[in-house]
Amino acid sequence: MPREGVTIYDLLISCPGDVTGYLQLIKEAVDNFNKLYGSLNNIQVSIKHWSTDSFPESGDKPQELLNKQIVRECDAAVAIFWTRFGTATDNYGSGTEEEIEEMLSADKQVFMYFLEAPIIPSNIDIKQYEKVQEFKERYKDRGIFFIVKDESDFQRLFTNHLSLYFLKLISEKETYQNENIKPFLTIRDKKTLSDENILPKQFSLLESKFINEKQSKINEYIDELNSTVISEEADILEDKSKMLTMPSKEDANVDFLYQIADSVAISDKFKYTINDFAKENQIKLHENFWYLGNLMKHKLQVQIPFGNSGPSYIGSDKEKKRFSKLNKLYWEIISYKEYIEYFTYIDNIKFVELIVSNLGKTYDEDIDVKLMVPKGCLLKHNNLLYPGENIIEEIQEIELDELLFKIEESDSVDAYAYFQIIPSNIERININPLLTYTTKPSYEDQKYNYKNSLDHIFIYKDFANSEFDILRFGIEYLKHNSSMAFPSILMFENVPQTVEYEITSKHIPDVVKGKIHLKID
Repeated sequence: MPREGVTIYDLLISCPGDVTGYLQLIKEAVDNFNKLYGSLNNIQVSIKHWSTDSFPESGDKPQELLNKQIVRECDAAVAIFWTRFGTATDNYGSGTEEEIEEMLSADKQVFMYFLEAPIIPSNIDIKQYEKVQEFKERYKDRGIFFIVKDESDFQRLFTNHLSLYFLKLISEKETYQNENIKPFLTIRDKKTLSDENILPKQFSLLESKFINEKQSKINEYIDELNSTVISEEADILEDKSKMLTMPSKEDANVDFLYQIADSVAISDKFKYTINDFAKENQIKLHENFWYLGNLMKHKLQVQIPFGNSGPSYIGSDKEKKRFSKLNKLYWEIISYKEYIEYFTYIDNIKFVELIVSNLGKTYDEDIDVKLMVPKGCLLKHNNLLYPGENIIEEIQEIELDELLFKIEESDSVDAYAYFQIIPSNIERININPLLTYTTKPSYEDQKYNYKNSLDHIFIYKDFANSEFDILRFGIEYLKHNSSMAFPSILMFENVPQTVEYEITSKHIPDVVKGKIHLKID
């Protein structure tokens, strides 16, 4: 059955004619290596020799043709010298020498051995033997050959050298492959995908459609009130007419009415707030803008089991409607001003949107991220300004905190996926024995709920030392070639030049350390 992914290494045998008997020993050593280590490691050493692997070809010198066909394609060579050096080529003293030099010049492994076995003197070619000795002398300082005494000594040494060399190659290959496929974690800017020259952002809530619509709604209220004023002259004529036609019984009713009710007037605080808004926005108020006709308010208020019913009013529908509209206008302006104050504060915060990226070729798990922000730079969520009393409820209803402080997903970045499940808010109700409580939560309760919402966004574990404020958070799983946003934006009181980080994970043995470089205006 064929094996996929087998790496084949070609081993060139380069020997003069007097050591051909050693070829079989080389083959046996290679076969044993392949049986012991080849199958286990998906490699195979294949022997190449000119007698079996070359073919007839024309167009160049014989040795050069052999170099092209076999020598330069081999990954390693084994050479044995005894008494003969070989036949000279155009460039070297023998073909074996040329093959060795070809391999060495290509930074390939050469196993070289010199045999010092006994020999009959009459069989020695002195010139050939001298060339062998000269060649050995030339390489003695390079440490690339060994002396062997006989076949047994050669087989032992060569088997050992073959195993050491190719097992090292296997180990290096596995190390390279493991390095190549392991996760690679880093922290980058969401927009630029860089950790260099990150320019902190700022919100522009004061220019948002939301705040413009708030202002437009107030303008519409003022326009409507300007166009529906109550005429003082008409009321005077109506009062005179009533006085001329009013029976004495009705006079008594009027006297009684003034005993139980007061005239309604717009307070100076209301007037100042509305006038101030109109002046800032260059809006002119009608001269009868504040006139409410004969509107009156009962002095007594009816008690109901769960609190006050609120005041009741006496007057025409037009008068009541106008007073209600002025009241709404005042509170709309109060809310608008609280939004302006809150949005101004938020717009001045500088922040960055950071992501954790796995640029490696395999997933990672149990990722722990630690950020080290220089002291005096980090703005923690506990120190954020609370929204005003009249807007905090609406801000929670529209989940503005999530829109502002969470990092949105994009086509290349996942939103943070490991927030805790937020329990439904149970408002703290203060029940007294008289059952006189209000269902609307107090400002303190609303601030409590708002802080809880922020706590579920800014889920970092918070530490500190003499140099840094330290934030930690975790990511359970991050697949390869993907990125996940931080749980929240990172806010600054003062923008630091660098933020250091450390990342530990299940599949990266070392601590990943790095720096994020911020651009300061």
